[in-house]
Amino acid sequence: MPRAYANISRRCFLPTLAVIAIGATGLMAVSGAGSARAQNRRAISLEIRDGRVAVAEKTIRVNEGEEINIKWTTDAAVELHLHGYDIQALATPGQPVSMIFQAHTAGRFPISAHGRGHGHGTMIYLEVLPR
Repeated sequence: MPRAYANISRRCFLPTLAVIAIGATGLMAVSGAGSARAQNRRAISLEIRDGRVAVAEKTIRVNEGEEINIKWTTDAAVELHLHGYDIQALATPGQPVSMIFQAHTAGRFPISAHGRGHGHGTMIYLEVLPR
């Protein structure tokens, strides 16, 4: 038995070691589940140019229950707000920013811009379709 454990009886040592091993296995399973969930996350990339979202369709449609990652790039600093989900993100040039969330509530939600040159206007809508 290693010297560090000399004061622990064999009767206590093995069950303690088993608990530690089970705990470590559980942590690996949880972190694996997190990375699997990130791989299943729906990624939507949006670019803001000259104060507007550079897409033809002004509504993003997702399904209720989906894990979403809206990745924003911009040519000017802007604070974005996803209403209804109360998610905010500050996008700056050269620093992409993400809004990561689970689409837990069905409905139509505006994503608005706050800041100089943007006022409080709606940039695009998020439409969460019910299951």
